[in-house]
Amino acid sequence: MAAAAELTDEIKVLVVDDQGVIRMGLSMILDHEPDLTTIAQAENGEEALRLIDRYDPDVVLMDIRMPVMDGLVATERITTANKAAGRSRPAVLVLTTFDDEAYVLSAVRAGASGFLLKDTDPDLLVSAVRAVHRGDSLVDPASTRVLLERCMELERQVGTGPSEPAAPRSDARWAGLLSQLSEREREIFVWMARGLSNRDLASKLFVSETTVKTHVSSVLSKLGLSSRVQAVVVAYEAGVVRPGEADVRWDG
Repeated sequence: MAAAAELTDEIKVLVVDDQGVIRMGLSMILDHEPDLTTIAQAENGEEALRLIDRYDPDVVLMDIRMPVMDGLVATERITTANKAAGRSRPAVLVLTTFDDEAYVLSAVRAGASGFLLKDTDPDLLVSAVRAVHRGDSLVDPASTRVLLERCMELERQVGTGPSEPAAPRSDARWAGLLSQLSEREREIFVWMARGLSNRDLASKLFVSETTVKTHVSSVLSKLGLSSRVQAVVVAYEAGVVRPGEADVRWDG
């Protein structure tokens, strides 16, 4: 973990889960870090929305399956509110299990900035919160790739997920949108699909992180997306990445 002296900005986190023991455990992990603070806890999505208005968190740790209002609906409402207000926070980090595979793509399309398994290592959880706060999404590219591949395969087999999100755009439609990207934006998109963070991209392309963020924002805007995770899904749907393949292709 980063040294306390390097972490100067406090990150306010709202923890949302219908199980009190899990909320308490997550809060203990976060509050142990010098730059992370659990400002509130909610037991369902409806309560989370009220607490967001009250406490203005930077990041929301969101469970999927909850009573009253589940995490998918809550995530979509948060994303919609962010867009209406012209802001990027709070970022939503979804907590899931492999039993929730059918829900993950729905969460991504709803605007989640990333997702983690509930039994993830505490260090990875902390890193994930910091990552989505600074605008990154894929804190564990290998695990994310596996989970996305399984979700995409499941969606092809049984159709849309349980929340019945809008059908993905056709390959031809994506081709039209992808053609709007500049050469640099295409390069950024490909490396985003491979799971590189803003910091990794800056190092690889020999530019500043601020420049990378500008390009990433432009890519998301041109593709009509809310997060980097959604961009990875698009990469799968458009054939830039194919399930089971490690390499990324670009035919445009």
